[in-house]
Amino acid sequence: MFFRGLRTKEDVIVHRSISPGLLALYVDTLVMAIGFYMLVPLLSVYFINHLGMSTALAGSIIAVSGLAQNGLRFFCGIAADRIGYKKTIMLGVGIRIVGFTLYGIVDNPAGYAVAAFISGLGGALFHPASFGAYARTTSEEMKTRIFSIRETLSNVGFILGPVIGMLLLRFDFSLVCFSSAFMFALAFLLSWILLPQMEGESSKGQKLFPIVKKIWKDKSFLGFCLLVIGVWALNVQLYLSVPVRAKVLLDNVDNVSLLYMAGAVLMVLLQIPLLQILSNKIKQLHIMALGTFILGLSMLMFSFTGGFWSMLGALLIFTLGQMLVVPTMNLLISSFADSHSFATYFGFTGWSFAIGGILGNTGGGYLHDLAINSHYSLVPWITLFLFGSFISIIFYRIGNASLQGNRD
Repeated sequence: MFFRGLRTKEDVIVHRSISPGLLALYVDTLVMAIGFYMLVPLLSVYFINHLGMSTALAGSIIAVSGLAQNGLRFFCGIAADRIGYKKTIMLGVGIRIVGFTLYGIVDNPAGYAVAAFISGLGGALFHPASFGAYARTTSEEMKTRIFSIRETLSNVGFILGPVIGMLLLRFDFSLVCFSSAFMFALAFLLSWILLPQMEGESSKGQKLFPIVKKIWKDKSFLGFCLLVIGVWALNVQLYLSVPVRAKVLLDNVDNVSLLYMAGAVLMVLLQIPLLQILSNKIKQLHIMALGTFILGLSMLMFSFTGGFWSMLGALLIFTLGQMLVVPTMNLLISSFADSHSFATYFGFTGWSFAIGGILGNTGGGYLHDLAINSHYSLVPWITLFLFGSFISIIFYRIGNASLQGNRD
């Protein structure tokens, strides 16, 4: 069977109440999301509009952070499983405080690149550890809801963070950086006081190469990671294809921020009830199939947009796909791991995000450049739709195969 099924209800103890550790993780997620979105979405605005950098240079500096975070997540996930989730979260948050503070001190591209790398390294440490902590403190039955709540809190940060950041930017960019660093300092303090120890269970006698060998032999998980590359290549179109279309249709390109905010509000309102209803009726792999198809369909819808309101409709459809895909993807990742390796598996998928981000940005950029230089303006949108449909069909067929295997 290509995918192992999730463990049954009989295999776990169902926790109906929210534990103090889970509540601490919720608060951490919200505080760090606000701090992150206060600064990171404004970096390109500041670099290009205030410092006069070229788009290529600004993009390269920002890409350093993403490459560090996604490229190092696997090794940081292994470290988290070895030394404990609480320690790794605190270490990662502390490093990100340094990176965000450095953004407000330096005044040249090289310094900003160093700040980006340090910030990315911090994220590489605490992201897999945080997901591992969520997985360990949650029963299988509750994981769909818990990961949905996590995404909802992250989107609350996405709504509040940029608003606060833009207000602070009117005074000084350094104030934005220091305020973002303060939010992570608050998260560090909350983690120290509220998070349980969650010491590493695999720290003794487990070396790097056996862990890599174990994952390499897990063909089901590797196949899933290949599909995640495709899903993430579609997901990053939110920050590539949507602005490209906005530049063509909207008088004020800054209005694209209103589109993003509307999508985040929709997630906050519907994320938990929508996925809770679907997860009781549809298997996770079929939810992934549906969500991926919706992501591709929204790309096709963008090709027929003619202004702000039609773009809003297409973006809300895209958001619907994200609401299905992201929490379900996290749930499936946790189902492959055992209690000794949650962070390792979440860390390994960071490479899928990195490759998917490169594929989606470079491939999507090439398609849009091709459309600009030719009469085939529908090519990017149709290609993305077909790509999403292809990935969706694979998820659907594997889901059917898994169901058949469980019956047998």
